[in-house]
Amino acid sequence: MSNLSGPTSTLQEVQALLVTLESWVMRLGDEIDSAEKEELLQFASDLHAAKGHLSELFNEVQSVLTEHLGHLAVPVTVDGATVEIKSGSPRKTWDHKSIIEDVSKRIVDSSVDLNTGEVIKSPTDMIREALQFAGISYWKVTKLKELHLDADDYCEVGDAKKSLVIRRDK
Repeated sequence: MSNLSGPTSTLQEVQALLVTLESWVMRLGDEIDSAEKEELLQFASDLHAAKGHLSELFNEVQSVLTEHLGHLAVPVTVDGATVEIKSGSPRKTWDHKSIIEDVSKRIVDSSVDLNTGEVIKSPTDMIREALQFAGISYWKVTKLKELHLDADDYCEVGDAKKSLVIRRDK
């Protein structure tokens, strides 16, 4: 018998309970009028705590597996998924000013024909090329307004969302 048979069985039970919970949540909108506001907010808080606990548990399993397995030469296919171990280093506190200076200089330098000295890329082409080196996933709506640009003209706008912000006591 495997060392994981107990935890695997327990996880299967948890998944079955989550399906039951999901069914209740799907009906929640119909029952909200009769439920107490505090009870609903407590449920959301408890669910958030469970999510956090599950996330911590996954992080621990991930840490143990990556430490003991090290590197997998190829992804491993398991029931319903492919698992691989990738490595990378977190990068924080970037020196944005210096890197944009260096990226810009190299792009400008590569934009000059060495034989004629002619600039062969437009400023727009150079900016577009520079943006390929940055991981921009959004535009700053307020800053665009300063240029009299409406962000909504440049993107697909979804429905407005409201979110619960839950901060757990440590």
